[in-house]
Amino acid sequence: LESLIVNGNSIECIEVMAVGDQSAVFPNLTSLQLAGTKISTWTALDPLNSISSLRSLRLRNTPLTNTLGVGEVRSTAIARLPNLEYFNASPITTRERVEAERRYVSTVSRELLLVSSGVNLASERDSSGGEGGSEKQAQLFAKHSQFQLLLDKHKDTMLSLANTGSGSSNQGSIGEEIINVTIRSMAAVSCDMEPLMKRLPRSLKVGRIKTMCAKYFRVDIDLQMLHFRAEGDPFPTELDDAEHSLFYYGVNDGAEILVNEIDVEALEREKARVMEDHSRRVKEQEQHVTVLQSMKKNDQRINALAAEMSQSSV
Repeated sequence: LESLIVNGNSIECIEVMAVGDQSAVFPNLTSLQLAGTKISTWTALDPLNSISSLRSLRLRNTPLTNTLGVGEVRSTAIARLPNLEYFNASPITTRERVEAERRYVSTVSRELLLVSSGVNLASERDSSGGEGGSEKQAQLFAKHSQFQLLLDKHKDTMLSLANTGSGSSNQGSIGEEIINVTIRSMAAVSCDMEPLMKRLPRSLKVGRIKTMCAKYFRVDIDLQMLHFRAEGDPFPTELDDAEHSLFYYGVNDGAEILVNEIDVEALEREKARVMEDHSRRVKEQEQHVTVLQSMKKNDQRINALAAEMSQSSV
């Protein structure tokens, strides 16, 4: 079996039976679809790492993914599942994997730092606090089974980045969230303009980008439609909520943002067509009701006539 689709099933976790170093179930499985299941935690997916042949995973509309942004889901899945080459049908580039793994290491490191700080504070008040902190650290390592491997893999590079930004205690983490983006206009009024090459924080909201595009490309904010296209991905993703950030949509370093302009005349024509279709359906329904009422009256007359004839015969 190479492909398995279990969409819509009440699956809460993954269990893989293994014998020795080989997975006893689905040794040739390369594609798995878990959309619409009841997966609610990342640890529920960790056993998938024992299926070394798995290359593609679909994970949508689950309790886990419904509470997170698209970008956060994709980035975390890539970091926690090192064998994946496709996630939700979109290819994973080498650069995207490196960025996702480094971001994951940074996030978990911050969690461990908070726990360690709690241990120190507790130990100053009560000598028993250290044991509780150690337990929390153990729980964190159990929760993030890939952390130690990824830390060893990226430790030298991340230390180098941190030292480069040592002028401020926050520069290292901020620098990791800055991405290079190309913003290109597809609108008729500015499609011949040179694209914008920007370094933007991944926390930047889509609304701010629309403001930037309105000034540079002369496209009204209310008429803008933004999409982003990652390297190697043929299908652009719409940035459809001005309040969500680039990170929410999974915009990574080197991505291209496309600025399109809504065709007002086409929009008006579409509205007119919808109204016309609605009016036609209303008229058809009214005609149908009229026919039914006429048939009902005829039935009543026939029944009345039949009753009179039966009385006359008696």
